[in-house]
Amino acid sequence: MRCERGFTLIELLVVIALAGLMIAVVVPPLGRLLPRDALAAAVPEIRAALRGAGATAITEARTVAFRGDPGGAGYWLDRQFHPFGAARIAVAGAGTISFFAWGGSSGGRVWLDGPAGRRGIVVDWVCGRALLRP
Repeated sequence: MRCERGFTLIELLVVIALAGLMIAVVVPPLGRLLPRDALAAAVPEIRAALRGAGATAITEARTVAFRGDPGGAGYWLDRQFHPFGAARIAVAGAGTISFFAWGGSSGGRVWLDGPAGRRGIVVDWVCGRALLRP
């Protein structure tokens, strides 16, 4: 009599059931982390856009404007629309932050609103730096 190696159908079903149970336990907590991670990833992207606006203003010796889209679908940078799905962007006050050729800006605050909360970025009027603020 020859002995064959392998798995029985019952063993395979037990392993699949255990894997399904483990996935059912792990996936819901990961789903709750995603909106928070999306908002956390959005902040450096907007700060980079603000820094880029300041650099463009200096190198091209002209004023560059940043403003959030009123519908919340993205932002406007120097008359060019950039879609942005991670969070709703709003600029406090006049709604526009201008970066000047001499390196300063009009200053202001950019709000990022997402499912996980709200984050603020403050643009310094003296040097045009974008700083993260709670």
